[in-house]
Amino acid sequence: MNHLALLIPEKEVSAWAAETNPKEARAWLESLPLADSGEAARDIYQALYTLNRLELTMQSRLDLMELYKGPVAMVSSVLQSQLVGLALPLPPEVRKLAEFICQLHLEMAIGYKCVIHDLHATRRPWGKKNLLVMVTERALRYLGEVLARSYQVYMPPAPEVWKEIHVLYRYAEQHGRLSYPIEISEENKSTVTISERYLQIVLLALCNPYQLPQNECNYVKSFLESRADKATIEDQVNVADPVGRFLIDLSADAPPAPFTQQDQTQGSEHHRVLSTIELARTVHGYMKRLEQGESGSFLSLGTAMSNIACRDVLKRMIKFWGLTPKRVYSRTKTRGLLALCTGINALHFFAGGRKPFKSPEAEVEEKPKELQRASRKVPPKFRNDENRQPETLMAAADAQASNVSAPPSWLPEAKLAVPDAFPVDRWQLRDESAEGLLLAREGEVGAHVRVGDLLGIQASNDGGTWQAGVVRWIKSPDSNQVEMGAERLAPNVTPVAVKPAANHLPGTGRRYTQALLLPAMPVLQRPATLILTRGVYEPGRSLHLVVGDEEPKIVRPLKLLERTASFDQIVFTKVDSS
Repeated sequence: MNHLALLIPEKEVSAWAAETNPKEARAWLESLPLADSGEAARDIYQALYTLNRLELTMQSRLDLMELYKGPVAMVSSVLQSQLVGLALPLPPEVRKLAEFICQLHLEMAIGYKCVIHDLHATRRPWGKKNLLVMVTERALRYLGEVLARSYQVYMPPAPEVWKEIHVLYRYAEQHGRLSYPIEISEENKSTVTISERYLQIVLLALCNPYQLPQNECNYVKSFLESRADKATIEDQVNVADPVGRFLIDLSADAPPAPFTQQDQTQGSEHHRVLSTIELARTVHGYMKRLEQGESGSFLSLGTAMSNIACRDVLKRMIKFWGLTPKRVYSRTKTRGLLALCTGINALHFFAGGRKPFKSPEAEVEEKPKELQRASRKVPPKFRNDENRQPETLMAAADAQASNVSAPPSWLPEAKLAVPDAFPVDRWQLRDESAEGLLLAREGEVGAHVRVGDLLGIQASNDGGTWQAGVVRWIKSPDSNQVEMGAERLAPNVTPVAVKPAANHLPGTGRRYTQALLLPAMPVLQRPATLILTRGVYEPGRSLHLVVGDEEPKIVRPLKLLERTASFDQIVFTKVDSS
């Protein structure tokens, strides 16, 4: 570690070769087979690892790092796409791919940190202010990418990354260079400042990516690229109201934390206060525009999304950047084992006494000759090196993707309701409260989990009763371990069947599907609700509801209480059939 508190590797002779002449390096990079992203990424990583440990002139190193930006972005984007949609825990080989992508960006950050170190060693580093501002922003960008790539697969951040992010911010702050614009795109002349780059990183972390559905942190990241400057950082720790304010400790290896009144008495030169009040107001304004029917394209989330999906993302932003919710119930450290199943159909099966779902429909529809069943996304295969040196991080992805045929649109998941289709796993209970559970699992997991998945929870002393819960956050320290926080939704559930009342709705309108009835809880002032598979609920559309052997009832949705990637929870009322 040097006097700037940046981690710089020792210079050494490497067994790998790398072009140190920028002109030759450009030609080599242009010759790489980028269509084979795994092989190209391996070669690029080897070159970066070697260059970062060689003695080079400051200008040569900077020219080389600028050449590597485009190829690194291209290959990492392709490799990252192979991780989308995978549940946890990741298989060991897939985990190595995720770690490799993080390490690739970390080597980019190291290269720019080496340039900063060389500049700082000169007598007047900020005499070359344009250059030092640029490389500081580049180092911040790639350290932020290391965090973002970890969030996307729910891995803990690498040690010291947050500390170095704070060091770079404070370095620029001390020399009055936080607001100096740096050009990041020659095509549209867009610029960014060190302050904006730092705000993008800390605001994304405050969205608690471990609680976001997979890939949603990418939407938040895209949102912040043009709006992070709505937040502000102040060096005065004494504030009148802690709402919408967060404490940054520039000496810590940690992201910002919610501000408390106690923090006012413990302020130091390392402390800063992040205010998200104006940013939260901006998000509120966007929500109103969506509610008035405006398309969500103005949000620039990086992909085409429906207005409902855009509102869901904005609601979560408000939740984390606005008033920080306080825990209502205290947690109790405890130990025990719980049985867990995942999904509406699994909980319907077990809560209904292990009876396969039978549609209330009297008529039997003719089945086609061939039924195709969808399988989980097949992880790519990787090539591993023989030892566990840095080469282990360079396992290249096999570009051949499996061709998986989707089931016919009329075939509901309910047809898979047989005992072998719904694995039950034993999870360790670490602590609990009236509302939530902290759970951990080591070893192989039969039912993989994602944020927003519905859980069936059964304790050994519950007499066979299954509770309903939802996965709120996940972390996976390694490929054999998963930790997750679950919120209890109801102490018991009733298996029911539903279908839209209008038969012209394609697919789900043709037959009943499984659903769950959650009881009312008057003490908590919670009405009875229905848990539905995504796509069954539509605003204003009534539903046929069948409970046990009772006659079908018509119910009308009153409010969408929650929407996750796997289910909708609605409040409803019975429609008078007279």
